[in-house]
Amino acid sequence: MSGMERSAAVQEPPAPAPEAAEPTPGTAGRRVATWLALAALAMSALVGGNVFGARESLFPAERREAKAPAVSRVAEGPAGPVAPRTTLVRSQPWWQDVATLDGTGTGPTTGVTIDDGSLQWRVRATCGSGRIVVSLPDRPQPLLEADCTGGETNFGYSTTAGATTLQVATDGPWQLRVEQQVDVPLEEPPLPSMSAPGTTVVRTGSFYRMDQTGQGTATFYRLADGSHTLRLDDDFFVSANVDLLVTLSPLEAPRTTPEFMAAPWVVAAPLDITAGSLNFTLPPGVDPTAYKSVVIWCPLIDSAYAAATLTAPA
Repeated sequence: MSGMERSAAVQEPPAPAPEAAEPTPGTAGRRVATWLALAALAMSALVGGNVFGARESLFPAERREAKAPAVSRVAEGPAGPVAPRTTLVRSQPWWQDVATLDGTGTGPTTGVTIDDGSLQWRVRATCGSGRIVVSLPDRPQPLLEADCTGGETNFGYSTTAGATTLQVATDGPWQLRVEQQVDVPLEEPPLPSMSAPGTTVVRTGSFYRMDQTGQGTATFYRLADGSHTLRLDDDFFVSANVDLLVTLSPLEAPRTTPEFMAAPWVVAAPLDITAGSLNFTLPPGVDPTAYKSVVIWCPLIDSAYAAATLTAPA
C-alpha cells in the first residue's frame, strides 16, 4: 500500500456542523407583545402628560371646527375694532355673561338667547325671602328651586341652546344672572386707559415654553394715576387648565418649576381664559417694574406652564 493510500485510509471524516437550536414555540411572539405593551405604556404617559407638547402634536387643532372668537366677556357686548374671523384655537372653557335680570315677587316670562356654540349655560339666582323657583317652558322640572337664605347664590344648569324663556316665582326681591360657557378665545380691544394721556409702557416680553405650551406677548402699562394694567396679545395662548394664575417673578428667565418655586412671586391676575387678547388690572401695590419675568402658574398641580422675560421698552 502506498503512502498516499495509507494516509487516505486513516483520515477521519469531518464532523457535521452543530445545528442551531430551534426557538421555543411562542417565545418570539411573547417578546414582541412585551415590547409593544411597553411602547404603548410609554406613549400613553407621553401623551397623557403632554410631555414636550406631544398631545398637541398628535391631536392638532386642525381636527376641530373653526369658530369665531368672542369679542367681549358679555355675549351682546360691543365688538370694538376686531376683524371678524374664525379660529381653530380653543381656550379653557369660561363663563360669558348673557343677561342680568331683576324683579320682585313672581315675575313675567323673560326671554334670553343662548349661543348655539356654547357648552352649557347656568342661572345664578339670589333672592330675599321664602323660596325661588326658576322654570323653562319646555322642561317639566324646574331649572332651579331653592330656599332664599340671606342672599345666598343658587345655581341651575342647562344645555339647551337658542332662544328660551325664564319664569321666576318667589315672594320677595330676586336677581338672575344668566351665563353661558364657551371655549373660544376672547379678543378684547385694548382698554381706553392703555392709550390715554399719561400712560406709559413699562415692561414687555414674549412667552416661551416651560412645562406646557405658551406663546404671545405680555405688556404692562403704568396709568396716569399710578396703577398698572396688563395686556396679553399677539395670539396669546397657553395650554388650557382651570384656576391658572398670571404671576410675577424676580427671576429673569426661569426654566423649570422648581426654579420658579424657589423664588418669591406675586399674583398679578387670575387667568380664566387661556387664548386671545386679554386685559387685566393689577392689584394695588403690585408694580411690574420690580420683577423680571411673568409666569403662567398652575397651583392645582404646582406647575409653571410658560414664562416671559420682561424688559423695558427701547
